[in-house]
Amino acid sequence: MAFDIVMFGAFTIPETNVEAWLSTPIEPESFSWLEDVAGEPPTQDTPEALVTALQALVCAPHEFLSLSLHEGRVQLQAYLSEDRYREAAQAVALLTASAADFGGVGEVHFMGYQGIRFAERFTLRGGRATFARLTAEQLSALEHRPAFQLLEVRIHERFDALVGRPSIGDARGSQWVVNPFTGRKVRAATGPGLRS
Repeated sequence: MAFDIVMFGAFTIPETNVEAWLSTPIEPESFSWLEDVAGEPPTQDTPEALVTALQALVCAPHEFLSLSLHEGRVQLQAYLSEDRYREAAQAVALLTASAADFGGVGEVHFMGYQGIRFAERFTLRGGRATFARLTAEQLSALEHRPAFQLLEVRIHERFDALVGRPSIGDARGSQWVVNPFTGRKVRAATGPGLRS
């Protein structure tokens, strides 16, 4: 059975450390938990090369991977199918973990979105990178975080654009419909010719 995954989160690195972080080779063996992360090990050996590879990842029309680095802040939003997730997962994990030695602070999450229920967290704090699998209760709490809700809005806007449905903007003049791609109930615009 195929499944879809979301990846989201952010971490910051002191601006004075960004250049050194980007150019320092990563030693994957220093992260014992890496073998627990899905997918294949990346061939890139520096954070700069990982950022470039992730930004160049070819996605299907309904998928996206948005990774930005600005003034020491790395931000990630992704909605990927199983195959694309397996291409990107270890690269994102290594990119995140590599920031620990350079003062990185923050969290990145991987979460099953359709077809599978799981969540994983990569945390940067106190010069360490840690990995944890989240419980069902923690996963439910994660779905209520603003970062996840913003990502979900972006996913539905993308699907709306693909099927030619106007974005709702706000909840007035909208109705609940089942998204044909995800099977989740979402708000959709109504109006002349749009009511079902």
